[in-house]
Amino acid sequence: MGSMGSSRHMKRSAAPTFWKIPRKEGQFIMKPSSGPHPIRESYSLATLLRDVLKVVKTMRGARSVINSEKIIVDGVIRRDCNFPVGLMDVISIPSMNKTFRLLPVKGSMLFPVVVDSESTKMKLCKVRSKGKAHGNAFFYGLHDGRTIVSKEDIGVNVDDSLLISVPEGKVVSKVKMDKGSVVIFLRGKATGKLGVVNKIFSGSLTSEKSVEVDIYGSKVQVPIRILLAVGVEKPIISLGSE
Repeated sequence: MGSMGSSRHMKRSAAPTFWKIPRKEGQFIMKPSSGPHPIRESYSLATLLRDVLKVVKTMRGARSVINSEKIIVDGVIRRDCNFPVGLMDVISIPSMNKTFRLLPVKGSMLFPVVVDSESTKMKLCKVRSKGKAHGNAFFYGLHDGRTIVSKEDIGVNVDDSLLISVPEGKVVSKVKMDKGSVVIFLRGKATGKLGVVNKIFSGSLTSEKSVEVDIYGSKVQVPIRILLAVGVEKPIISLGSE
């Protein structure tokens, strides 16, 4: 009889292309479990510690550190080696006095950037969905799986961004995806670069919503789904981009 449930490992050759792992050293690697980030847009926590941050040398070491409750993600202790960590997540290792934020940097979709202790309290999230619940409450689905519920419309729409406190999830500020907004590229050839929105084009049955962005004097039109609004004039949080 076969095992129940999905596999907790996957072949290295099938891992997302942005994973900084040796592809030919062994056949399998730990797969991110179902959670706040899609598998193709995240690292498993153990893989991040061993192969990317290199704070441990072996997977046994990664398991030991995680099981010892020494790893904090967005203000919450995580004990699952397969826990998926993705865009804007803050990974803290108190025993080493180190804190990292996963950001798109220099062509890499997810790269750990060292941040200060104050940055561990804030996180910028893209609004993926918006709706109205029973009792006339508004809810906002964010890119990291969170849902923000408010008694009143807080004035953001899909593709805008919210700066929230972690782990409480309270809204601190908002960034509109609008003309003049500063955005960061999440994927593509310009991954990690900052630009300024010039114009937004509505989608249709045959084309998706897109944005004209000014990058260092050059104008490009890209799908809005690969952009994250990070501020006006300058990013509202520290980024590891150029």
